[in-house]
Amino acid sequence: MEQFTLFLNLLLDGLATGCLYALAGIGFSLLWWLADIVHLAHGGVIIAAGYAGHLVLSKLGAPLWLALAASMLIAVMLGVLIDRLAYRRLAKRGSGEMGMLTASLGLLICLEYGVTLIFGPEGVQADPGLARVPLFPSSGVLLDVYTLAVVAGTLAVFAGLAFLMRYSQFGINMRAVAENPSLAHSLGIKTLQVTTAASALAAAAGAPAALVYLYSRGLTPHDAIHIVLMGAIVAIFGGRGSIAGALIAALLIGIAESVMVWFFDAGWREVMTFGLLYLLLLVRPEGLLGASSR
Repeated sequence: MEQFTLFLNLLLDGLATGCLYALAGIGFSLLWWLADIVHLAHGGVIIAAGYAGHLVLSKLGAPLWLALAASMLIAVMLGVLIDRLAYRRLAKRGSGEMGMLTASLGLLICLEYGVTLIFGPEGVQADPGLARVPLFPSSGVLLDVYTLAVVAGTLAVFAGLAFLMRYSQFGINMRAVAENPSLAHSLGIKTLQVTTAASALAAAAGAPAALVYLYSRGLTPHDAIHIVLMGAIVAIFGGRGSIAGALIAALLIGIAESVMVWFFDAGWREVMTFGLLYLLLLVRPEGLLGASSR
């Protein structure tokens, strides 16, 4: 019975971790699919959004929804600025993939040290309070309101994105630009506006991840590279252009990392992650639910 309870708790922890990876990775996946941009700066955007949310929570004593709004505002502003002042200008000058990748890495470092200069190198964390109290303490199962809220919030974000992509005009335009930018432009779709809006959407989708990090693991400026690394793994694992694939991949990785603690030391988590990615790419290079490359 104790072993079963332990396994169930590991599954719950893996589910929450997977939701965190999904929220961190979906914005990276969107820009990679739409504009061929390896958006490494996405990790810095999430860090900045997290510190903004913490500032609103701790200094102003504002409610959670206001902290989320502040995080999304900062994220969207940074996402649009990066698109207009960096990616778009480099694209106009004919910069290749390596140029865009190097610029994105430089922006990640700038955001990381910018947050350090403003807030200091110390980490920040928010206290979930009673949300972390188990709902069924006598059973030994560590199911709490926080885990339920993270899962429900993640499903809501992904359902909203899926609905937007499938049924809205903006989603149709995004799919057209991702499939063939030149043809989409010739049909009257304003590709630059679509890309800018997609950058804002990708940044906004990462804001909830920032708050989940605050309430679960805490944030430091130097977490930016780890966040975008996990986002890239989720995007590759799930498949280019697949919202459902990103969610499934993140949950699989999160649960695998958590359950493996039953057999190995926690330091082996990243070995498990990269091992799963390597095996998948050997069998299915396009990812779990990846769309065909244009």
